[in-house]
Amino acid sequence: MLLVAVLLGCEESPSEPVPPFQLVQVRPRREQRDGVFLNEALVFHFDAAVDAASVTEESLAVRDAQGRVARGTYEVEGDRVRFLPDLGLARDLSDGGLLPGTRYTVELTGFPWPDGLRALDGRVLARSQRVEFVTAELEEPRGQMFEDTTPLYGEQLELAGAVADPSGLVVQLGPGESIELLCAEPLDPGTLADDEFLLRSEQRPGETVPLDVRLRSNDPQAGARLELRPRRRLAPGRYTLPGNLKVGLTDFGGHSVWYAPVGGTQWTIEVREEGGGRPEFLESFTGTERSLPIAVPGVDGAAAWTGDGRVTVRLPAAAGSGVDGEVRLRATESRRDVHALRLELEQGRTCELLSVPGLVVLRAQGRMVVSGELRRRAGPAPPIEDAPGRALSEWLSEAAVADPSWTVLVAGGDLVIDGALESDGPVLLAAGGRLRVTGDVRCPEGQLWLVGDGGGSSLRTFGRSRMRLDEPYLNPLRAEGGPLRFALVSGPVPPAGGVSRWIGAEAQGDARGGSWRVRYLPEDFDLTAPLEQWGLVDTPAELIGADALRLFLELEVRPPEDGRNMLWAPPFVDDVRLWWEDHPR
Repeated sequence: MLLVAVLLGCEESPSEPVPPFQLVQVRPRREQRDGVFLNEALVFHFDAAVDAASVTEESLAVRDAQGRVARGTYEVEGDRVRFLPDLGLARDLSDGGLLPGTRYTVELTGFPWPDGLRALDGRVLARSQRVEFVTAELEEPRGQMFEDTTPLYGEQLELAGAVADPSGLVVQLGPGESIELLCAEPLDPGTLADDEFLLRSEQRPGETVPLDVRLRSNDPQAGARLELRPRRRLAPGRYTLPGNLKVGLTDFGGHSVWYAPVGGTQWTIEVREEGGGRPEFLESFTGTERSLPIAVPGVDGAAAWTGDGRVTVRLPAAAGSGVDGEVRLRATESRRDVHALRLELEQGRTCELLSVPGLVVLRAQGRMVVSGELRRRAGPAPPIEDAPGRALSEWLSEAAVADPSWTVLVAGGDLVIDGALESDGPVLLAAGGRLRVTGDVRCPEGQLWLVGDGGGSSLRTFGRSRMRLDEPYLNPLRAEGGPLRFALVSGPVPPAGGVSRWIGAEAQGDARGGSWRVRYLPEDFDLTAPLEQWGLVDTPAELIGADALRLFLELEVRPPEDGRNMLWAPPFVDDVRLWWEDHPR
């Protein structure tokens, strides 16, 4: 009995219940009046230290309305998790981790999912939770889009690689090389503008050379790196970059950056002579003055040359899934939302779209051609209002819920209307390639909207929408549709002067989810001839007697292999460099 009493006395008393692991605070608060800044950290406070291994894009996912994951990095510090959105480089703010005027949802995965967020002691988050927020709108006049760490001033720009001499700061460059400027803080990509920076020639007083500008890097800690590329080849000699030049470039708080060279009144660029003075030309795609609207036969559309430093493919997410395959419109079309691989209404045919009220959308991942007569009679409808900065795919999703009697055509490639389009309600036309309208488009006055590049001389009145052609997150192409091909022809190279003999060329790019190629053709090719008669060659040296040439850029995007989900990553061409011999003087 004594032994039993001792054993009973050793039994453990009931333990205290373990408290659940919980989220206690989110910053910034969802009711923030003007929207979350595009570089603002999302901070999640928990009631215990977080196991960093449990923080993934699945357990703490930041997604927009289309399910696309926001790009950024996660930092775990004790009981806090921070999501830091990537900083973009594009002038339209379309390549950042968070996009302007966009609603995001944060899904924090917890119980009962075993792979959810965990505390260091192994406890899983008590329950799954959802947090929503909206980013700052891109409006005119433009408000503040970014959080600024130097709210009182803008940092000074500095000339990279410069050394001091009696005239100030000097940097030496080879022919075709770029000037680089550094800033100790990140810069607002939307304030980049060409023609603000310029060089003055010391050899030819009064001569100026405009510079195209682009952001090479934009880092919260390291600051920004700007590349200035002369718009034409610089002859060997000395040039000056004037100090205290007023430019529109600003930091994240809207403060103007400035440069006042230390040790002198100017910055000097000394272009040295290399390779016996062999002329060369670098096309960096930072300007758009040599981008031509020429339609290339046999391709899905025009490649995108937008002035951001590369030529690529701009496929709108709103171009759809392609699930309906190759579509040839017939006498009637009763579907409300067509997702074609490519879509065509042949010449001489008439197609009546759905006549009952509601939204009708025709989508094509590749080329869309209306050569016949496309009609819609659905009765009165509210007008389409412009939505500056709004993603086209998001706008379409909201329109599908409201279901107004609008007619929307979206092409991933070119949208060609050389026939007729008639509607008694508002119409919106969008293209990732180019809008090419030579036919007749009739709809209520002031209710034709265009999204994308191009248009048409036959259009009487239309509005140019400021919506964004947002891209898909995953590759949406279908195996049965094959690859999509895009192409572009440049203006003459060199832009001035003549060539005795072409020597060679070098192009740089990245194939990513497809392929790219650069070929060359004579300046005076026959635009009306078939493509095989344009005189395309693989190297400029084959163009005997051509005083100037044009670049022919081809890009191809392919469906994901074996049906796997793959991120949308179109190929791009980064730059093209050419060499030649001058005419004897």
